Amino acid sequence: MHSGSTISGPRADKTILGRVAESSIGAKWVMAVTGVLFVLWLILHLVGNLQVFKGAEIFNGYAAFLANEPALLWGQRLFVFVIVVLHVSAGLRLWYLNRKARPQAYQAYRYRKATWITRTMAYTGLLLLAFILFHLAHFTLGWVIPSEFKSMSGQGVPDVFHMVVASFERGGIVAIYVVGMALLALHLSHGIWSAIQTLGLNGRRWTPFAVQAGRVIAVMIAAAFVAIPIGILLGFHH
Repeated sequence: MHSGSTISGPRADKTILGRVAESSIGAKWVMAVTGVLFVLWLILHLVGNLQVFKGAEIFNGYAAFLANEPALLWGQRLFVFVIVVLHVSAGLRLWYLNRKARPQAYQAYRYRKATWITRTMAYTGLLLLAFILFHLAHFTLGWVIPSEFKSMSGQGVPDVFHMVVASFERGGIVAIYVVGMALLALHLSHGIWSAIQTLGLNGRRWTPFAVQAGRVIAVMIAAAFVAIPIGILLGFHH
């Protein structure tokens, strides 16, 4: 055996950054950073969507502004696509690593200690992804109710106001969005405090704050989004 020998094999060929990226710590960091970015984008998306309560002219003007700024429109779409792909990939990898690392007895103990929201994060995340795809098919691609996607506003773009109002005057569509926002609230309530802890704010002082902050922010965002379909269904629009 030579004293100057070096470790060989696949693990030795990987950089520290590569090993971190493949570890549970790396997956948690990717989930935390992409989760924070997604929440910030959700808030901006919410502010734009709430313009529907200001009437057709303002809401269609907002849609026309985005349509006339393709770099902004497609830039934010690409941004959301990338962070969602990274977030889902990191989540699936973390789930796989946790399943691989834990013996059965430890799994049973953790199952008793964890909340049901924590235990179902992977499932609510996948259901939320399915809802996002439905939302894209509905308002971006116009596949759900094609007849509503064809009308044009006086500003040369699809009459988005009419499309939104006509959609949310249907109880079935509203029900889908209410369920989707419930999934969003569940996912965010755990995800936000988990991200806060991953980014270093944990311990006796910060953990209770992170848990409460996650719940409050999740409920506020989901409630504001769900106010749009319910408000339209109840006739609170111009």
